[in-house]
Amino acid sequence: MSTLEEYKRIWEQKENAGANQGTITQASLVKIIRNRVQQHTKSALNYFWASFTLQLIVYALLGHVMVKYGQSSRILYLAIAGILLYIPFTIVLLRKFKKLVTEKPVLQSNIDTSLYNYVFGQQALLRSFYHFKKLYEFLLIPSSCAIGVFLVFALYVPGGVHQHWWGAIITFLLSLASCIAAIYAENKKSFILPIKQLQTILDEFEQKD
Repeated sequence: MSTLEEYKRIWEQKENAGANQGTITQASLVKIIRNRVQQHTKSALNYFWASFTLQLIVYALLGHVMVKYGQSSRILYLAIAGILLYIPFTIVLLRKFKKLVTEKPVLQSNIDTSLYNYVFGQQALLRSFYHFKKLYEFLLIPSSCAIGVFLVFALYVPGGVHQHWWGAIITFLLSLASCIAAIYAENKKSFILPIKQLQTILDEFEQKD
């Protein structure tokens, strides 16, 4: 018997024993499911905080470049492009993060339906952001690496990319490969695994029907 089935059986027994006791147990059941969901989404929430912090650092660095080296129109435009590139990602990140944290079960007459909808909603939030993340990173990561390499070579390497294009290409490819490797590991830890774990909870509900 699954953990969910055990708690459900106890709740039904106590509900028959008395309305007040049933209400307390129902609240406990909701708390148990919320705790399980929070355990599974913890790594995703950690990703949100880490990603948001990283984006603030990117904005700060590009803002510094704009202020200090803005006399060069090429560098100025690249810094602005880098900032504009991250803004949509930051907006979606904050919206999904807020919903993931603040969403609570909406209790209905059928407690199973209420909790199922809550878990399904949490999983749907992770799925939708993960889908957006995968698509947007096809543009974000190569563009970010290209802008970063160009700015570094333009500011710190005499002759810039034009005189060291082989070095720039190698640096770009290494940066891209390291980002892809890091993103793959992060996606597995923060999205793929939590989504599967939430699906396990949903399967427990469906097995009882």
